[in-house]
Parts: sequence; structure tokens; C-alpha cells
Amino acid sequence: MEQDWFLQSIYSVIEQNSDNLSEDDVEMLMSKVIEATLPESTKVLLAKLKADAREMLEEHRLIRVEFEARLLRTWSKPISLLETLLVISSESGEACYNACLELAKDENNTKFEVLVKIHARACQISYEILCLLKGGFADGAMARWRTLHELSVLAHFINQNNNEVAKMYLEYEYIESYYEMLEYIQHASELGYEELTRDEIDAVINKKNELVAKYGPDYEKPFGWTMNVLAKKDRTFKGIEENTNLDHMRPYYKLANNYVHLGPKASSFSLGTIYKRKILLAGASNYGLADPGQNTSLSLTQITTCLLIVYPLYERLMIIQAMSLLVDEICQSFVEVQKNIEYEELGVEYEDEEVERRSNG
Repeated sequence: MEQDWFLQSIYSVIEQNSDNLSEDDVEMLMSKVIEATLPESTKVLLAKLKADAREMLEEHRLIRVEFEARLLRTWSKPISLLETLLVISSESGEACYNACLELAKDENNTKFEVLVKIHARACQISYEILCLLKGGFADGAMARWRTLHELSVLAHFINQNNNEVAKMYLEYEYIESYYEMLEYIQHASELGYEELTRDEIDAVINKKNELVAKYGPDYEKPFGWTMNVLAKKDRTFKGIEENTNLDHMRPYYKLANNYVHLGPKASSFSLGTIYKRKILLAGASNYGLADPGQNTSLSLTQITTCLLIVYPLYERLMIIQAMSLLVDEICQSFVEVQKNIEYEELGVEYEDEEVERRSNG
């Protein structure tokens, strides 16, 4: 068991200078010494750490830069292909928005408005994932892909339904604001925030009540904006996912949930550790980028497709097809690199396992 030398030294001094002190008296004296010395000792320690911080940070930053350079050399092809896909997606989405905005306004095409917003957010998240991949954070990339998958499911659901559903989705923001307001009111004082005025509270309540009167009492419930399409029991993300036939991605989605929520599996399993290696990963890793990389390319292409087919042109259909072909290449490249790492790390043992699996298959 690790010994605290500082406290042990104090304890020894007290024992040596105590004639008639009981063990409880010694413990009380120890507590008083700690209480008296800890604040100043902590300040001294912090000052020392801050004084050494520049040298310490430069050392760690250099290690980081060298690691990322090695990682990029290893994963250069799939990461470059993925980045190419992101640029194609963002530029084609922007071009579609600029070309179709006025037409969508004239037609009151709410579906187009929602899909533009979804696509913009999807591009931002995809670039976040790209940064995480380049940094060696496979679990973090997978966690962000989880949101990208949710956006893909949402984009498909909006795309395959009418303008009314899209409008109900947009207006549901006011329902969310109502419930957020209730949380704010409950905790504002404790957080040191200003309390809302009566007028501010009434404005949110009135807007919520207006929408409930318009659409019905189910509208203010979770996923109430889907009420015209889904049965009450299916008004969940899983229900929407099944409705759009994207539930085949659920195993990946459940895996990604581990890195978002507080379940124990995230502490014992990481994408960044090679199979059978019992390592507690506390930073970046050169391994495990294949799943989040592949999934990101697939989900972003799905979302981009939903946007571009609202007003289909031959050029937009070509872009969709080109992105689909690129996804195939991206997936293959990510898998190849990951398998090469596994072979280099596990060597003959891994190769023998593969041979055994094939012979038994």
C-alpha cells in the first residue's frame, strides 16, 4: 500500500513528543496539522507546477505532434479519402442551398429548410469526427458518429414524409424550450443565474399552449412531432429508426452509446485497444479508426443524398453516385489499414488464428 511520507513524518514527530497522549489524541492532532498546513502546502505545490508548466507542456505537445504525424502516415489514404468526401458533401450542399432557396421559399417547402439545417449540422459534426480521427480518438469519433446517425435517421424521416411533418418538427423547438425553461427555473438560483421574469415565462408557456391547441395534447410529449406518422408506442428514436429502415445500424449505435453514457463497458472496452490486449486507454491510440471512419462516410452520404434529391438534377444525381462509390473505397481502405496494424502487432499468432477460423468456416 502506498505510504504518504509527509503524513508519516508528522505522525512520527507527534508520537515521539507525546508522553501521555492516547491514539485518539494523536489522530486529533494529525487532523489539526493537516487542516492548518494543507492550504498553504497546496499553494506551494500549485506554484511549482505552474512554474514548470511551460517545459512540461512543450514536452507533451512534441510527443503529441510526433504521434499524430505517425498516425497520419499510417492512416493517410482512408483519412484523405474521408476528407475528400466531406468537402464534396459540404460544397454540394452549399451549391444546392444557393440554387434552390428561392424556389423552396416560393413553394413553402419546409422539408428543404429542415434538410438544409440537418445537412449543415452533419457537415460540422463530420469535421469534428475527422479531427478526432486525426488525433487518434476512436471512441470519441464513434460517440460523435452516434449523433450523425441520429441526423441521418431524422433526414430520411423528414424526406419521406410531407411538409406538415417537417413543420411540426421545426415548431417542436418551442416544446423543448418549455421543458428547458422548467429546468432553468428549478436550478437558476443554485447556479447563480438571474430568474426569468413573469413575461418571459408567460411567453414560453403561451407558445407551448398554442401549439398543443393546434396539434393536440400528444404534441407536447416526447417525439410528439411524429404523431401523424407513428403510433404512440413507436414515438421514440428507435421507432423512427425502424420506420426509415436504418435500424440495421443499431449494433453500432448501441456500441457508441457506451462512450456517451455512464455504463461500465466504456471503462473496460475501447475501440483503440487491439483485440485481447488488456489495456486501460487514457489517451490517444493509433488503432481502431475503421468503424467510426466507415460509419461517418456512410451517414454523411445518406444525409447529403436526402438533401440533393429534394430538387433532383442530373448533376446532383451524379454527385450522389460519386459519393456512394467513394464510400465503398473509404470503407475498404479503413479496413485494410486496421487489418495491417493487427497483423503487425499480433504477428504469426494473429495469422494462425485467421487460418484456423477459415479452416473451421
